[in-house]
Amino acid sequence: MFRYLGAAILTCVPLVAANAASPDFCRNRIEPNEPLETRFMGIDYALMIHVLAEKYCGAEPTPMRPRFLGYIQKQGCSPGTEIYSDVEETIAKLEGASLKLLAQNGDPDLPLSERQVQDWAANAAKELGGCDALKSVHDAEFPR
Repeated sequence: MFRYLGAAILTCVPLVAANAASPDFCRNRIEPNEPLETRFMGIDYALMIHVLAEKYCGAEPTPMRPRFLGYIQKQGCSPGTEIYSDVEETIAKLEGASLKLLAQNGDPDLPLSERQVQDWAANAAKELGGCDALKSVHDAEFPR
């Protein structure tokens, strides 16, 4: 009896394995009961740190595309994947955004004075560790 049960199980294993698909971790959405992929969870913060370091703290401007999109590619997500496209779009918005537009969270109709923009930038920089920390992260080598 156990031999027949064992044979049946062993016969089904290749069929189940053939139909099993690994999760697509090159996307941003997470399906219910799917394991969390943490490689890209902090990329939004890293982008904001990069931009604040340059636009508020005076760090030497460096291109974001090779750094961030290169990291995503090294993680196995090529151009055309959801995460790559989203980060590429975010970089395009951030590169052209002024400090005021960042403070307005992308809403140009939000009336903020220059003082409010500077206060926002100062608070954001402080929350992220201060300008010295932002410049340090900005100039650091990105993880491989």
